[in-house]
Amino acid sequence: MIRDTLVFLTTEAYGARRKIAVVLIGFALLPSLFMMGTVGFDKTLPEDIPVGIAPGEEATTDDDLTLTQGGVALLGTPVQYDTEAEAIRGLDREEVYLVVLVPPDLTDASSTAEFQIHSHGSAVPLNDATGLLVSFLNFELRSLLPGDVEVTHEQRGIEFTLSEYLIPSFITLFVMAISLLYIPYDIMSNRQVIDRVRHQSRLESFVGAKLLFYAGMMTVVLAAFAVMNHFLDYRIHPLRVETVTAVWLLFLSTAAVGTGILFLTKMNRMTLFINFGLLIGVVGAGSLLYPVGFFSSTRMEIARLLPVHYLNVMIRGHFMRGDAFELYADWYRLIGVYTVCCLAFCGGCIRSYEWRT
Repeated sequence: MIRDTLVFLTTEAYGARRKIAVVLIGFALLPSLFMMGTVGFDKTLPEDIPVGIAPGEEATTDDDLTLTQGGVALLGTPVQYDTEAEAIRGLDREEVYLVVLVPPDLTDASSTAEFQIHSHGSAVPLNDATGLLVSFLNFELRSLLPGDVEVTHEQRGIEFTLSEYLIPSFITLFVMAISLLYIPYDIMSNRQVIDRVRHQSRLESFVGAKLLFYAGMMTVVLAAFAVMNHFLDYRIHPLRVETVTAVWLLFLSTAAVGTGILFLTKMNRMTLFINFGLLIGVVGAGSLLYPVGFFSSTRMEIARLLPVHYLNVMIRGHFMRGDAFELYADWYRLIGVYTVCCLAFCGGCIRSYEWRT
């Protein structure tokens, strides 16, 4: 099987010469145009965002945290952490978009409660709103607590532009579109070849070679972004090993699902409509362009049920913040299992296709 896969992979690379124009447009020019298109995006204000609550000192009690949650509840969805380090890690992983460090003795009217708020410069859609959010929280805490309140704000990392922020999201959208629409169409257009492959080799080898070839082409996509990055002078890292790994996992898992649906429907053209509907649904529910909770807490809960949401956060973290693998180690384990399940689903659909035809 490995030898057959290598043969098909070589054939795929050789055959790409005949459609070099389509390949260059789809995997080089189109990503570059996506990157240029980020310049025209505008900003909106958030509806509801997750806010981390953590003790700022050892003397901070559960009652202090509960009081602060009451003030934060009108601002967003409070998420309690046991330590400051855990809260900051959650901020870096986009689990929350603000972290409030709570001081002790909030019920003491004779003392000044000094709150610290942390945000991250990579959460671009929230950067302009952060000042308003801090002022609102300051007002709520002053009206809630008996003593004086002082709120200080600290921003982690550098502040990116909205154009830089949207590029990883465009990469996610592009990879998903290629995976769910182009790959099934490409396989469908080789139906006569597939009939011969069924008798001479294994369909799994043919499909595996195609997925590996186009996974490699995703590196070309990232290289195109790297070239455009040079001209636009953005502060992003398209060709990091971590970025390439996350993009490959997104492509392989999504393409496996799209290809599996293709064989499940006996390579009917209706597959493209099914996959297009799946693409629209995931994009709409996955909060790929804006932070989770930006529009509603319900959409936040839905997004966090989708593996694509976590892949998008990982791609953005590697792309913009230069995050290491370790920050998302638990997510990578889950995504690895998810990708294997998607490939197994694809393999099962191929076998089912062979049995039914």
